[in-house]
Amino acid sequence: MLRGMNQPNTLPELAPAPVSRAFGSDNWAGVHPEVMAALAAANVDHAPAYGGDAWTASFDELAKRLFGEDTEAFPVFNGTGANVLALQAALPRWGAVICAQTAHINLDETGAPRKPAA
Repeated sequence: MLRGMNQPNTLPELAPAPVSRAFGSDNWAGVHPEVMAALAAANVDHAPAYGGDAWTASFDELAKRLFGEDTEAFPVFNGTGANVLALQAALPRWGAVICAQTAHINLDETGAPRKPAA
């Protein structure tokens, strides 16, 4: 139903969905409130992109403090990005992952880490 110009812009109350927990994806759940607050605090003014900002420098310093001065850390958006980056770091360019048909990398990453067959 479309709302007319003079009708209030409110949504009907919905019954809460049943709670379901699964490890299927890190994208299934909402963002933790502290993470959202940190994102909102960082989302001001202008900053250089692709690692040239103060937040990335702070992240790099923390990684080095926690894991040693030789540490190189690469923040990624989600678990698939982390898996792809880790596999690419562990394998030569011509390498491959051999896994069970039931492996997470085979079932849930939907081919992200591999190139399609030619």
